[in-house]
Parts: sequence; structure tokens; C-alpha cells
Amino acid sequence: MIYAIVRMYSTVAEATQAYEMLEQRGLTRQENRINLVTPASAGTPQAALAAIEVGLVPRAEAVVYAQAIQRGLSLVSLVPPFGTDAVYSRLLDQLNPVDVGVRRTRSLLKWDDAAPFSSALGLNAVSPPSPYRFMGLPSNARSGRTLSELLGLPELASSHFSLFGTPKLSRNPAPFSGLFRLPVLKK
Repeated sequence: MIYAIVRMYSTVAEATQAYEMLEQRGLTRQENRINLVTPASAGTPQAALAAIEVGLVPRAEAVVYAQAIQRGLSLVSLVPPFGTDAVYSRLLDQLNPVDVGVRRTRSLLKWDDAAPFSSALGLNAVSPPSPYRFMGLPSNARSGRTLSELLGLPELASSHFSLFGTPKLSRNPAPFSGLFRLPVLKK
């Protein structure tokens, strides 16, 4: 299951600044579901709830956030790229978010009927799995930087490439054989 990182801010200016920081990092409303909900943009409690849920926030949490928006707080949420949860959490925490008392409804292993094998292994079915998850290690560095930053490489904004910049799809019908110049077996 995919869930969003959500932060509440006491002013619209702080929330707008957080939203703009995410846009400057290359995140988009469509791909990463970055979301800004303010009291003025939400209007009614039902509209606030609907706007929050668009960002993949679980309903139990969205109800609490909608109530906070009715009290004048503003919300910023995003679905981070694979392996960058800690990076974006720290980035949003720099602007002093407000704690509204949301209890996390998600657990470490969340069952998804559409992807039972991934759920059984605790893997996200949409993103490529981290090879370190099986060993119990975090997928990003302790410093909170991405692998690209650690290696001094530019980050890739496109989701058409894997973590190391190689295309996810190949036009070569036998990439392994071609890599090692092995003959291809035919029927």
C-alpha cells in the first residue's frame, strides 16, 4: 500500500513554502500527488476531506486533518519516490509543522488483496523493492540524503529510469545474453 507523508502548518504561508520546496525538488502534483489544502481552498468539511484523500491519506487520518483545516491550519502531503521517505520527511519538518494528534493507522505490514505476494513479503507492489529490506536495513542513508546525492550524481526526475539511471525497459529481446555475448537458444 502507498501512503502519503502529511504535515500540518499553522499558516498558509508556511504550507505554501513547503509546497513550493517540493515543486523545486522536481515533484509533481500528478506523479507524486503533492497536495496543498488550505482553509480557503477547502471550503466545506466534505470538500476538505475529499481534497485530502486525493493525496492517498487514509480516511481515518484524513478526518482528523479535515477538522484541523476547519480550525485554520493548512496541509501539505506527498507520495515520495521510492526510498526517499526520510529525506522528504526531514525537509517538511524544517518548516516547523504543527502536531494535530493523528494516530498512525498504518502498520509495518499492510495487507493488500490485489498484491498478496508483495504483502506477504512486506514489499510495495508499485515501486521496485529494496534489496536491503530482507536484511532489515533502511533503504536510504542515515544522513537523510539519497544515493544520487551521496555519489554526487544528479537526481533523475523521470520515473522511466531505475535507481542507477538505466532504463527500466529494454528493446533488446535477450539483454542478458547480449551483455555476455552468449548465443540465444531457439526452438
